[in-house]
Amino acid sequence: MDYRESIVSLGITDKLLCPCCGSQQHRVNSVITYSFYFFEYLPIFPVKRDTRVECLQCQNRAEVTNNTSDRKLIFSDFSLAFFNKLRLLSTFTGSIIIILLLSYYFSEEQKKHRQSQAYIEAPKINDFYYLDYRETSGDRRPQHKYRLAKIVDITGGTVSLTYGNYFYSLKHSLSNGVSFGHSTNVHYFEKQRHNFSYAELDSLFEQGFIYRVVRPELFSIGRNRAVYMIDGIAVTNTTVDKEEWHYIPGKRENTQGVAFLKASYIQDGIEQAFNLLKQSAELGYAPGQTNLAELYLTFTDIEGSGDVEKAAQWLFQAALQGYQPAIEKYRVICQLEEACHIEDFYQALNEAGTNYQIH
Repeated sequence: MDYRESIVSLGITDKLLCPCCGSQQHRVNSVITYSFYFFEYLPIFPVKRDTRVECLQCQNRAEVTNNTSDRKLIFSDFSLAFFNKLRLLSTFTGSIIIILLLSYYFSEEQKKHRQSQAYIEAPKINDFYYLDYRETSGDRRPQHKYRLAKIVDITGGTVSLTYGNYFYSLKHSLSNGVSFGHSTNVHYFEKQRHNFSYAELDSLFEQGFIYRVVRPELFSIGRNRAVYMIDGIAVTNTTVDKEEWHYIPGKRENTQGVAFLKASYIQDGIEQAFNLLKQSAELGYAPGQTNLAELYLTFTDIEGSGDVEKAAQWLFQAALQGYQPAIEKYRVICQLEEACHIEDFYQALNEAGTNYQIH
């Protein structure tokens, strides 16, 4: 911290008598010593204030202390006192700016925290989770502090995450990595999935292990292609924006059913969605079977709600067709049910000649 003097003219006073020449005309200056960091013209706070007077006739200079009668005479003039106070206030410019910047920073952090909390409570596929491994008790390398994760699936009340293969030593390095498009690398995320309940994710967020959640937005980039972006930066590889329409039994009913699920303003939307998805599933359409299974797991106001057995049956039918999302969801359900043996599931897939991948 360094110091600098600032001098401001307060005008002319005729209320003093020069001890040298007897003149009453004196120029009054206020001298304020203030501290600063780096920029000497951006004062932080004042540390000392003096008042100096100079005789206009003989140029005799003198300092006026705070408790002298001369000072009381000088500052009985309202205008001089006003300028003195105004100048004193200006020396807090740096402090005011610092306070405003800190207030803005913490308000933005609070805004991000509230937004992250909302995303934790209502997760969606492709949400990005920023992880702080300093909040864990397990062994880790000194520079392995921050990591990225992404939601790849939601089955009932279970959220599946994949972790990034890279660790970062600083928070801003992780943020910069996302901005630089690291996550678009095909090998950035692990293949292995980690399953959490909503309550577990909320607990990890409260502990600080998940310190930020960002929801990318889907943008069309032409020629029926789209990409997920954060702050205008692509964070995923391109995907099909809208699939070309070919008649497949059950596909139309599935599309309509999903539309009803999204139309929350329709009073009986869930019931209509259930009926359409059931038609799609019975026609053998794997995505429709998978979405119907989700309804059995998720909603509580439809026929057969919460029926894990029926959900597993439809997922099994979709899995036999090699539909990978159904396979992953069946594995999640099987982990939660003691009576389920995943080896039997794999054997059935193999006997049916199904092509599938297990991560």
